[in-house]
Amino acid sequence: MTAPPGADGVAVEGEDGVAPLGPVREVVRAPVRRPADRSGAPGREDVLRQDDYGRELLGSLMRAQLGATLSVLVPAVVLLALYPLLAVLVPDLASTQVAGVPLTLVVLGGGIYPPLVALGFWYVRRAERVERRFGELLDER
Repeated sequence: MTAPPGADGVAVEGEDGVAPLGPVREVVRAPVRRPADRSGAPGREDVLRQDDYGRELLGSLMRAQLGATLSVLVPAVVLLALYPLLAVLVPDLASTQVAGVPLTLVVLGGGIYPPLVALGFWYVRRAERVERRFGELLDER
């Protein structure tokens, strides 16, 4: 195989008999990349693809997030539903005083809000764990 004219650094006269002024341009190409050995673990590009596999990955993440949400939402609704039920079933709570404060306010302040705050912290931890596991699954490749 012969080298193209000017490849050896020697100026070659052009068709019009004039030597080129600058260096001869060479075409440089990146090596051909072959797909990496797919280990079967999904990657970030798989999630972004608009095919069945990408939709399934996103669906699994959304189901895990829904599970975390329901595991917090159900106890929160039960807790909130018990307060009016307690007030209806035991009407003396409205007239009972504890240190000059109605017992209903004590139950609301001490029996409702702290568990709701605890459920909020628990939800954040579960949601972060779901996202972290999903990210680890994608980064395994």
